[in-house]
Amino acid sequence: MVLFKTALAGVALVVLGLLVITIIAPIITVEVQEVHQISVEPHAEFLVGDTVDRSYALPKETNVIGTVFVTEAPSNRTSEISFLVFDAENYQRWTSGGLANALYSRENQGQFNFTFKTESSGQFYFVFDNRASLYKKYVVLTIAYDEVTTEHVPDARVSYVGWGVAIMGALVLVYGLVRKPPVTWA
Repeated sequence: MVLFKTALAGVALVVLGLLVITIIAPIITVEVQEVHQISVEPHAEFLVGDTVDRSYALPKETNVIGTVFVTEAPSNRTSEISFLVFDAENYQRWTSGGLANALYSRENQGQFNFTFKTESSGQFYFVFDNRASLYKKYVVLTIAYDEVTTEHVPDARVSYVGWGVAIMGALVLVYGLVRKPPVTWA
């Protein structure tokens, strides 16, 4: 004799656990975000006399990162330069001599990193202004932006719950099959 109700409950738990693993687990998903760095300008070298501008198309609401390395042309020593980043509208104001708001501006010597966030997509102008110096400058520029992708993947925790229920059911089933029912005296 076996414990029939206990063994039946064990079978039911095993079946329920396997149903959770095979049917419910793939349906329940979680949202996962991955950040990929997209290179816009991996390595640009150029000479700056008075001003040089470089334009790049960038998407909206992304973090733009990059590095600038500046050296003086005759001596190859690190030197400083005025670095500005404009959107298309403010670039037009700046080139016509009007008042313009830069998304990013910096006057540094040597090598520096920059980061800013774009509000809208479009052309962005990276301007190197060397009018305050008598010497030409060599500039090395790198630009990249972070692209965030969202993906839905099955939630692994649901499978763990299914396996736990199936193992619990197997243990209850084994107990129900091995254990003898108590003898009752009438």
